[in-house]
Amino acid sequence: MQQLIAHRPELGQKLDENLEFVWAEVVWAARYEMARTVEDVLARRVRVLFLDARAALRMAPTVAALLGQELGKDQQWQQQQVAAFTAVAQQYVLKDAPATAPATAT
Repeated sequence: MQQLIAHRPELGQKLDENLEFVWAEVVWAARYEMARTVEDVLARRVRVLFLDARAALRMAPTVAALLGQELGKDQQWQQQQVAAFTAVAQQYVLKDAPATAPATAT
C-alpha cells in the first residue's frame, strides 16, 4: 500500500477524519483482493461498517468513486452503489444509542 501512496500521494488521504482508513486501501482491495462493491470494501475489507456505520455511510461516496475509477464504472454505477450500501448500512446504525456505556451491576 505504501507503494500506491508513493506513486499517487492523494491515496494517503483518510476516508473519514475519525478513522485511520485511507484511499489506498480501496484501490488495493479492488486491484489485489477482487473487491467489486462499496459494501464489499466497507463491510469485508476494512470492516468499518461493523465498527462505525455512520462513518461507513460518510465514506461510501468516496469509496464508490475510487472503485469506479479502478473498475471503469460510470457515475450511474457509483450512485447505485451508494444507494445500495446506504440501504444495508442503515440497518447497522444504532438509533438513540446511549452516549456512554451503561454501568455494570455491582
